[in-house]
Amino acid sequence: MSDAGDVTTPQVALLSDGVIALRRPEPVDGPSYLQMRNNLALVSAVMGFRLGVNAQTVDAWIASGGGVEGDDLMLTAVLAKDAQRPVGYIKAYRVDRVSRHAWVGLSLFDERDAGRGYGRRMLTQVCDYLRDFVAVRKVSLEVLAGNARALALYASLGFAEEGRLKAQYFTHGRFEDVVILSKFLAAS
Repeated sequence: MSDAGDVTTPQVALLSDGVIALRRPEPVDGPSYLQMRNNLALVSAVMGFRLGVNAQTVDAWIASGGGVEGDDLMLTAVLAKDAQRPVGYIKAYRVDRVSRHAWVGLSLFDERDAGRGYGRRMLTQVCDYLRDFVAVRKVSLEVLAGNARALALYASLGFAEEGRLKAQYFTHGRFEDVVILSKFLAAS
């Protein structure tokens, strides 16, 4: 049996498209989460917790299952063919099985991975999973109005604006609007 900290042991993927595999957060992912959570620019861009965290906080968060409850889903995205290198995370939360609706949030760990299609693959896999295995019919997300790259990605995947929270999020010395986007998931 291998040590939990052994970075050479591939973890079991719950979902995979052959390029991006999605699996539960594992202790081996700690350094990637730690680096991202302490990158103020990146965390601010995804409206995350901005005070920085230490390794013990990240380790405890991973050990607790990534802060999910009930039907929520927290997954680490790894490159399927690159020694399971973590590239980001995606979370489905506030999953409502009665209304068949869920919220999603995602981020890459490193800006250098932007533009490679990883976010598109992560979001597509999770939306397909929510539709096919949880019977979710609608997915929503929030994005800063100034995040043009993310807005373009979401629009290309069929997400449409449903609302706007004016001057909602304080970042870079000013308040920015938050756009609420949703997509109805077509039956497969």
